[in-house]
Amino acid sequence: MTVSKKGRPLRVLLVEDSEFDAILLTRALERGGFRPEARRVDTRQAMEEALANGAWDMILADHFMPEFSAPEALALVKARTLDVPFIIVSGYIEEETAVAAMRAGAHDYVMKDRLARLVPAVERELREAEVRRARKSYEQELQQAREELEARVANRTADLQAANRKLELALEERRRLENELLEIAENERRRIGFDLHDDLGQKLTGMSLMVKGLQQKLLTEGHPYAPEAEKIQHLVEEVICHTHNLAHQFSSLSAQGDNLASSIKALAQNVRTMFAIPCGFALRGRLPELPANTRFQLHKIAQEAISNAIKHGKASRVSITLAGSDNHLLLTIKNDGIPFSQPEASKNRMGLRIMNYRASTIGASLEIKPQQKSGTIVSCALPLKNGSRPLRRQVPQEPKVAVPILGS
Repeated sequence: MTVSKKGRPLRVLLVEDSEFDAILLTRALERGGFRPEARRVDTRQAMEEALANGAWDMILADHFMPEFSAPEALALVKARTLDVPFIIVSGYIEEETAVAAMRAGAHDYVMKDRLARLVPAVERELREAEVRRARKSYEQELQQAREELEARVANRTADLQAANRKLELALEERRRLENELLEIAENERRRIGFDLHDDLGQKLTGMSLMVKGLQQKLLTEGHPYAPEAEKIQHLVEEVICHTHNLAHQFSSLSAQGDNLASSIKALAQNVRTMFAIPCGFALRGRLPELPANTRFQLHKIAQEAISNAIKHGKASRVSITLAGSDNHLLLTIKNDGIPFSQPEASKNRMGLRIMNYRASTIGASLEIKPQQKSGTIVSCALPLKNGSRPLRRQVPQEPKVAVPILGS
């Protein structure tokens, strides 16, 4: 068929058995401002070949032909999942048949005796086809963007999981090293205690006996230095007593008892015996069962806080409180000694870190603050999960006010 050189290009497939009607349709399109490039087919085989070898902007199909029909042509288009505007152009078509064709996928129908409707119908369907193509392209781009985003999220999630695993391993290793450090420190203090008792204590005892013998000899001879020897002997006895107390304190590091309450109660009794000062103990609420390491670390925090209060704060009274609930456990040590100031605390940061590490290894938080008038309050709060299990450990943080630790 001839192709006009003017107008808007339009590749149109004419499913039409009448060459004359095909020419009328082509001319109607030319008058409407199109430059049609048309091909006419009137059999199934010719339709399949045209669809396979060409890209079409529009299909105009006669409803009924001797060897072919519009419904059959429409079925071929649908089988190839082509989105091409399909308009039925027929000399006669019943309304029910036209409605059925529209439901089957035809976009419009035009009667051959009313070809004035053809160009507006073609323009409308071309616009709608363009909208459908744009929507499809947008949906494809959106789907591609969604897939790319999901892939990036999956990769990022994998990276975060790997980084989180490394962090967990690093935290586990840090906990292990902290526990080893504390264990080494405890063993070293125990060794110092044994050395004080077995080595230095015995030597001082021998020295005391020698000075006692010298004092007796000088006294018998009426020597004027006999009183001085007696003073030396008393000083040696004081040193022996102090060494004995230190040895007992350094070597008696293990928490006693099967639960924290009995351990802290024994600690309070030991303080009363060793230092001859009041040390009260109170238990409030329900005390859950705790792991051995948790009991040990809480016991050591209480022991070191009390030792610090007596040795450095010159406390004359100490009280220990254990308050338990379903959500947390609170250990509080109060004393009436000298409050610790921030400048003084900065000189004892190593001891402070040890206390803080003890708390952090069991997931607890440590707070040290002066009381309103005198003394200091040491609080160790242990969050609990399911009533007895400590919550996941947090990264250690510095307490608000540092307290010097004995032996640090």
